[in-house]
Amino acid sequence: MKSKRFKIMAILFLIGFSIALGVSYSVNDGGRKEGIFKVEYDSSWKLVYGNEFMLKHKKTNSVINIQSKKLEDKFIDTDLKYLIDDIIYSIEEQNKDYKLIKISDDVNTEYQAFSYLYEKNKEQVLVNVYKNNGTLVIAYYEADSEVYDIVLDSVDTILSSLRIS
Repeated sequence: MKSKRFKIMAILFLIGFSIALGVSYSVNDGGRKEGIFKVEYDSSWKLVYGNEFMLKHKKTNSVINIQSKKLEDKFIDTDLKYLIDDIIYSIEEQNKDYKLIKISDDVNTEYQAFSYLYEKNKEQVLVNVYKNNGTLVIAYYEADSEVYDIVLDSVDTILSSLRIS
């Protein structure tokens, strides 16, 4: 009887511990109906329903927004390095208060990718741009400067789980 009770208590403890650590993952199709990308995220993030794919961190209110676009036929075989300047120009024109801090091109080994880190007011914004065949995916991570680094490991895990169709 004690052995059975111990097993039940151990199982309940493991389940509670897993939930507390956010070990369970959810998989979602990006682009809703199109299913252009898939991403995994832990239970510390909440999917915000709307027109875009957006995750909101439950404790810090940090946001990850992922958008995708099918490229025109003439750009399908073009390297991202030839498209990135126009993409970043468009982003910066829409967000004139962004101050560029860092550029990186070694973001992802599976896809062509670039990463741009910006600062605006008291926030930091990470913009990752990925290209796979004829699909372009742009992921924004925005957080208050005070919590940006705290949530960054979780964001890196989410963005490294990105699978583009």
